[in-house]
Amino acid sequence: MIICFSGTGNTARAARMLGVLLGETDVRMLAGEELLNPCSSTVDTADARVIWAFPTYSWGVPPVVARYIAEVQAGAGMAKARHYMLTTCGDDMGYTDRQWRRLIGRRAWVAAAAYAVVMPNTYVTMKGFDVDAPELSERKIADATPKIKEIAALIASENHADVTVRGAFPWVKSKVIYPWFVRFEMSPRPFHSTEDCIGCGLCARSCPMCNIRLSHGRPEWGGECALCLRCYHICPRRAVAYGRTTNGKGQWQGSLKFIE
Repeated sequence: MIICFSGTGNTARAARMLGVLLGETDVRMLAGEELLNPCSSTVDTADARVIWAFPTYSWGVPPVVARYIAEVQAGAGMAKARHYMLTTCGDDMGYTDRQWRRLIGRRAWVAAAAYAVVMPNTYVTMKGFDVDAPELSERKIADATPKIKEIAALIASENHADVTVRGAFPWVKSKVIYPWFVRFEMSPRPFHSTEDCIGCGLCARSCPMCNIRLSHGRPEWGGECALCLRCYHICPRRAVAYGRTTNGKGQWQGSLKFIE
C-alpha cells in the first residue's frame, strides 16, 4: 500500500511510478476529512509493506502528514508491515527521514528504509524562492526515473539501504529552519486573488484541505491550509497570490495530472 500526500503532483508522480514498478495497486491519496480529522479515519493493510510518500517541507515532514501519522486509527496490519518513506524534494531533504522515523517509531511500527527523489521546485512563497527553469525541471524529471527504478529494486529485494539527498548543513535546516518555518511561514492569511481571477473555482475544487470557498465569485482561504500551493500552481489565470512574495514568479504544472 502507498499512502500519498501531494500538493502539485510531483510526489504523486513519483509514487505512482514506484507503484507500477512494484505492482502496488493500492495508492491512497490523502485529502479532505482524512487530513482535517485524521483521528476519525482508519488505515489498515494486509500488505507486507506500507510506503509513505510526501514532499519535503523546508527540510522536514509536512505538518499535515506528521499529524496524520500520529493520529490516524490503525489496524493490526500496520504493526505487522514494514514501513518505507518516499519523499520528493526540490534540491535536498536534510534530516526529513529522521523525523519520519521518529513518527513511525512512536506508533511502534517498523521503519525499514527511507528514500528521496529530487523533483522540480514548487515553493514560491518566500523571497528568493521560485520554480526551476523549464530546462532544469525537465532534467530533474528525467533523472528521477532511474532513481525511482533503483528504489523499486531495493524495496523488491528487501535491501533496506537508504537513498538520501542530505544537502549542506542538514542539522541547521531540519532542526532550526524547519520549526521556524512551521511556526511563522505557514499561515494562509496572505493568500488572495488578483484582478485576473475569473471565478472558475478550480482552486477551491482542487484544495486537498477543502480550505477554499468562493464568495461573490472570488476565492477565500480558511485556516486549515497545508501550504501545498496547489491553488497557486493550478490557477489558469495566475490569479492566486501570496502577499507580494509571489509577484512575478512562475508556476509548475508539469505534474498536476498525477494528483487526479
